[in-house]
Amino acid sequence: MVHKLLFVGDVVLQQKPEFSAPVAALFSESILKSCNFEAPVKGVGHAIPKTGPHVSQSENSITWLKELGFNLFALANNHINDFGAEAIDHTMKMLADQNLLGVGNEDEAYGLHIQTIDGVKYGFVAYGENGYGALNGDRSYGHAWINAPRVNNDISSYKKKVDVLIVQIHAGVEMLDVPIPEWRDRYRQIADCGADFIIAHHPHILQGYEQYQDTHIFYSLGNFAFDYPAHHPEWNRGGILQLIFENGKFMNFQLSIINKNHQTIELENEAQASEIFSTLNKKLFGDDYHSYVDQQAVKLWHTAYKNYYAKPFNGISAFTLKNFLKHLKRLVFNQTVDYDMLWHNMHIESNDWIVKRAIQSILIQKSKGLK
Repeated sequence: MVHKLLFVGDVVLQQKPEFSAPVAALFSESILKSCNFEAPVKGVGHAIPKTGPHVSQSENSITWLKELGFNLFALANNHINDFGAEAIDHTMKMLADQNLLGVGNEDEAYGLHIQTIDGVKYGFVAYGENGYGALNGDRSYGHAWINAPRVNNDISSYKKKVDVLIVQIHAGVEMLDVPIPEWRDRYRQIADCGADFIIAHHPHILQGYEQYQDTHIFYSLGNFAFDYPAHHPEWNRGGILQLIFENGKFMNFQLSIINKNHQTIELENEAQASEIFSTLNKKLFGDDYHSYVDQQAVKLWHTAYKNYYAKPFNGISAFTLKNFLKHLKRLVFNQTVDYDMLWHNMHIESNDWIVKRAIQSILIQKSKGLK
């Protein structure tokens, strides 16, 4: 028996998407279809204290996704707790007749989901990086945390219970087209513990993939359908991953690229998709991979993270007239320390790691007399 399991990246819906015929064909031939359900259904709960946007999606989003064929939902992500435990619980109840991963109380969030198909046991778990909803000791309800002390032992234990173990992870530096070495190392640790496949999302754009020993790692499938204002040219491009098994044995995978054109999700032509992934993997495996990451870290420091560190104390990250006027306004109307932003900077792994890389690179440049 041939089994095709299909995975896509981040989903936030305000309108129902439509599939082009080739995308619909991929879905119809797959026995399982999974997405990262990026935010709770709107209308329940209250916005939690945090930095960054509070994201929710249409009350009809789950119905639309079911109609499109999705039947496995990963909810371990950085926006699922944006409106608190009440909104999580409401979303879980709406998905009660579906298969959901990575959220709830500790037993629910970290639990193994098994689907037996023609006698083959496929196991699924989902985790996210640290954040305002992570089960990191601050709360008893939220999403499974990839760096929780229990995770490695869980993966090793779960692998013994199934024929195939598939781990979905929501982590990484947003808008960066390669995984940083810190996440690459962590994913390899998860592979060493027994994961057969690691399928990741969160950067909102595509990244490359690799085979590490016997484990296939797909670092970011990007966005599938993310109805949220953004100007990045890759925001509406993502990946469709299809894992193909025969009699329980992995045979191959097909990695396609989709483009969201208004509300229609279309399949990129195969030659173009191949070229895109070839370019991404050249960056991933190139001799200048580490220097490229460091260069991007410095760029992100100047364009984003420097401001993240100045803002909590009403500081100025770059001395322009606009920033000076904003500074004066904050001095008058906001004289408190933004501890949520400080927590965001220090405890979310991607933010912490990329800033450390940036500062180290800047210090090295200064020691060499470079600007």
